[in-house]
Amino acid sequence: MLEAKGISVSFGGVSAVSGVSLSVDTDELVGLVGPNGSGKTTFLNAVCGAVAASGNLRIDGKSVPLCRPGAAWRAGLSRMFQAPQTFEELCCIENVLLGSSEMGWRGLSGAWIARHYMWRSERRRWARAMEMLELVGLADYATEEASLLTYGQRRLLELARALGSDPKVLLLDEPSAGLNTAETMELGERLVEIRRSGVAVIVVDHKVDFLDAICDRLVVLQLGEVIAEGPPEEVWKHEQVVSAYLGVPGGA
Repeated sequence: MLEAKGISVSFGGVSAVSGVSLSVDTDELVGLVGPNGSGKTTFLNAVCGAVAASGNLRIDGKSVPLCRPGAAWRAGLSRMFQAPQTFEELCCIENVLLGSSEMGWRGLSGAWIARHYMWRSERRRWARAMEMLELVGLADYATEEASLLTYGQRRLLELARALGSDPKVLLLDEPSAGLNTAETMELGERLVEIRRSGVAVIVVDHKVDFLDAICDRLVVLQLGEVIAEGPPEEVWKHEQVVSAYLGVPGGA
């Protein structure tokens, strides 16, 4: 579903990501891990088009230009950021509607020329938003203001909004940050459900147990380069991975 080849990013002549290649299939959940400063978030930014980058990106078999966020979004890529981006004065379903990719039949033209199609489009959007709230367990809070939610619920609301565009690929940057154990477990269950629905998922996180429980495969970065890739139980035995995290040779 997503295939990134040779992605490189430099800041002021300093290489942050160097020739990273990563692919994710439909129905696959891949964890992107590594020590602080290894280039995980920068790689996500490059794939989203948020930073200048070189390399090649394909989504659902189609080439997507880098450095153009709109192109990645239109190709079916959606993202959840490290910090909650909810609009607290809006209710939950309104927050999800902001992520909708169906934007046709709006304004005066829709109201006067194609009113029937506009209302049908709006009903689809609201129904889709409600489905996403149900998927993350927030259906009962649809009309509640986002400001009334707990921090964990806001993270789930942001996840629902990211799904509102009906993405083919979902990027998650430290989604469990600030969540307690119960909230982290619930998030993991939701992500597995999303993966099963046919969305390719890439998740960056520092909670090893969380990733081990939900990921089909891990890709490990160190200093902007891939040093290991494979099932979680194999990756954590890799000598370079042990050295990167602990600063000692594998097996020590």
